[in-house]
Amino acid sequence: MADLTISQDPAVSPASGALGSSTADTAAGTGAPSPVKAPRAYVIGMPIASAGLWMAVLAPALVVLAIKVSEITTPETRAGALSLVAGVGALAALLANPFFGRLSDRTTSRFGMRKPWIVGGSLVGLVSLFFLGSATDVTGVLVAWLFTQLSFNAALSALVATLPDQAGPTERGRLSGLIGMTLPLGLVAAAFLAQLFDNALQMAVVPGIIGTVVALAFAFTFKDRVLTDKPAPLNLKEIAGSFYFNPRTNPGLGWAWFTKFLVYIGYCAGLLYLPYFFIDHLKVAESDVTALVFQATLVNSAGTVLTSLAGGWISDRIGKRKAMVIASAIIVMLGLIVIATSTTTDQVLVGQAITGLGLGCFGAVDVALITDLLPKDQSENAKTFGVFNIAQALPQSLVPAIAFPVITLGGYPALFIGGAVVGIIGAVLVTRIKGVK
Repeated sequence: MADLTISQDPAVSPASGALGSSTADTAAGTGAPSPVKAPRAYVIGMPIASAGLWMAVLAPALVVLAIKVSEITTPETRAGALSLVAGVGALAALLANPFFGRLSDRTTSRFGMRKPWIVGGSLVGLVSLFFLGSATDVTGVLVAWLFTQLSFNAALSALVATLPDQAGPTERGRLSGLIGMTLPLGLVAAAFLAQLFDNALQMAVVPGIIGTVVALAFAFTFKDRVLTDKPAPLNLKEIAGSFYFNPRTNPGLGWAWFTKFLVYIGYCAGLLYLPYFFIDHLKVAESDVTALVFQATLVNSAGTVLTSLAGGWISDRIGKRKAMVIASAIIVMLGLIVIATSTTTDQVLVGQAITGLGLGCFGAVDVALITDLLPKDQSENAKTFGVFNIAQALPQSLVPAIAFPVITLGGYPALFIGGAVVGIIGAVLVTRIKGVK
């Protein structure tokens, strides 16, 4: 998955001389000032495109992978096979975001810096979904999911980078809230469409087609920035630099990265194994799992939508990001604990609702905080967002790697509660950030 990960706040004025000062006034390589206000078409189109891409990539992550793996494996091997496929796919997402973000920052196409990657990533991702739904063995599923993650994350990394390109500081918190709503909306749409079909191919491809169409529509309508100064050719050092920033030079960004990373470890612990929690722990019939996952996604997303826009707007008004990040992350983890201790499906839905309420605010305010901390030189905005997407994608690779032994020893409740503890530790780390409130 791709992290979601996108915004900023006008009210916070970092300490003088802090590297995490408010966003720069000029766009990378163009010398043109950032707009005071984003065009209306962009404000409407960007969240819709984001929701579409999330829907395309989350449909497999949410339901299709588990069903497809179950079809081609045995009950004894399916958990391990799903861990392998999900882990490799998450690793691909981890690498794709910063790498393609870096390429996006350096793209000199006459069509713009971001458009080529949004268009190309969406189309390649759609083709990959066809192969995923048609795969007949674990290797085929793994390879198809690998390319799905690479391509859609390339598109998402370029899409997210349009925010500091297009929107001025006074509205980035509000836009962050709008964009924060797109992941849960994509989740709900993916789960809803998945339950309308009875085979993995349709479950994967239909959301992919819709998501690709809306992404392409956005790409061909918004006015992209054009990079006029040709950058130096990439070398190995530059490529390696796509995957990190120096925490000594940007300590605020470093602590923000670890906060996001640990919070998403907790969240992924509950998200990736929810279908098997229903089947193996609550003894739900496999035929009922898709509908239950849809219900869980719906209540989670309802909570997320309720707090996402409000969280970004409130943080703009009061200028205090860190306290809201801590509180919202703790709420997410409390929801995981409720799920872990559930004995009925209704209790799981309550836990999902609590998790969603926390996640909506966390997603909006965390991204606004990150954008506050961006260096004044905007020449690597997409790369920086890509590195932060590692914080969201890496847990999807690490959690499957450790989940199997944890589940074997303590069951799914142990996995969920352990994830909650890690997430709370991450929330506390945000207090280490200096220069913003």
